Amino acid sequence: MIRLEKDEKILFIIRKHWFVFFVDIISVALLLLIPVTMIASLHYLKQFIDISGNDVALVATASSVVLLFIWTSIFIIWTDYYLDILILTNKHIIDVEQKGLFSRELSMFRLDKIQDITSEVNGLIPTLLKFGTIHIQTAGDDREFLVRGMPKPFEVRHRISKQQSIALKESRVVDISDDSLKKIARS
Repeated sequence: MIRLEKDEKILFIIRKHWFVFFVDIISVALLLLIPVTMIASLHYLKQFIDISGNDVALVATASSVVLLFIWTSIFIIWTDYYLDILILTNKHIIDVEQKGLFSRELSMFRLDKIQDITSEVNGLIPTLLKFGTIHIQTAGDDREFLVRGMPKPFEVRHRISKQQSIALKESRVVDISDDSLKKIARS
């Protein structure tokens, strides 16, 4: 669960581009050719060889196992796609990365700690469909956050940079109340 500060607002939530999901699904869907090939070869072999009921049951069982594996893989790919999100608030960037079914990594850093934001789009399909990678370099731990498959990476970078400028201005404003002046005067 992500907890926001009292005056923190979510500005936008973004998921990976649909094409990244589509490529993963197509690669698994190609495995559907295995049961189809097994069944087709069984029908072809019936012409030349007497195939008993046990052989048909074996092919049906093997096909069912392959189909179960494919459906499970598609479910895992969908879960990974749906739960991988980047959240921009007025104070933080939150990167939620789902790793498998039961593992999730959450990275959260303040906007005023960002040192560099880079967007890149490499290749014909990413250029045509407008998706790419965003690199966010933060101060402190020399950690770089990579978000691959991000739709409209240049627009996302611009929105983050704009919000970073606002956060930097707000962090420079110091609120001096009467109570804090009294404490300074006493010391």
